[in-house]
Amino acid sequence: MEGPSAASTLGRLKALGFTHALSIPDSESRQLHAAIENDSDIELIVPTREGESIAIAAGLWTGGAKPIVIIQNTGLMEAGDALRGCGLGPSIPLRLMVGWRGFVGAEARRVPIDSAYTYTEPVLTAWGVPYEIIEGDADLEAIDRMDEMAASSSKPAAVLCARGFGP
Repeated sequence: MEGPSAASTLGRLKALGFTHALSIPDSESRQLHAAIENDSDIELIVPTREGESIAIAAGLWTGGAKPIVIIQNTGLMEAGDALRGCGLGPSIPLRLMVGWRGFVGAEARRVPIDSAYTYTEPVLTAWGVPYEIIEGDADLEAIDRMDEMAASSSKPAAVLCARGFGP
């Protein structure tokens, strides 16, 4: 099964009014990263670390922008303290698009199972971050629900992108 297309995902982000995307390109998100980079409607910011992306997004939101953070699950784990201090604690509605590294291998029952796959859902649950899973273009409405959840709760919300983005 092919993952969501970068073009369709970018269209959805634009329709929802996102002004900035904070992204460190990885194997799952590189196509989406490139699509955002080549489009002038959403400003791409490439932080040096995932925790920095959380802090920048919180600052952008405070200034009236609508950012989305696009990171891999390993980066989400690295950014835990920033998420706690810049999203959960002060109640900032951060929107997170998390590449679920290891999903495809786990689905195929490849051993060993990537521990990043194993810990992703429990980490989000422990932090109280609601999430939905996106596997393809048919699931992109989950981004709308994530956006609304973050807006209505004034807390972080996420979508887990189970498969890498296509063109």
